[in-house]
Amino acid sequence: MTSVVQAGTGSDRRAAAYLVAQAVAVLAWWVAVFLTRAAREWFFPYGGLDPAFVAFALPDLVLIVGGSLLVARHRLRGTPAPVASGILLGAVGYGTLYTAAWTVLLHAPPGGLIAMLVLAAGTWRACR
Repeated sequence: MTSVVQAGTGSDRRAAAYLVAQAVAVLAWWVAVFLTRAAREWFFPYGGLDPAFVAFALPDLVLIVGGSLLVARHRLRGTPAPVASGILLGAVGYGTLYTAAWTVLLHAPPGGLIAMLVLAAGTWRACR
């Protein structure tokens, strides 16, 4: 018995490419935030690391970076991944809402919120 794996469509490949780029961007963002003050000044008030925000590093790396790569793999194979897509959308949605509230309450620079809104829109589109 042989099995045939149907490769993803052009739309699937574009979605996978976006999700891989998203995973790389989120990973690079966290590395930059931890290593350079200049990056922190774009996103955090006073250029310092807020422990409540830094607590999102591990969930972001596991759920957004890992989830993006997992969903991208499924998209490339042309196989559905409703659970992984749902978890990824939930993680991005939660992160976006948290960042919005954090930005407003702390009068933080809007860079983080803008980035999360772009991430949310792209994730929603790639997971459809």
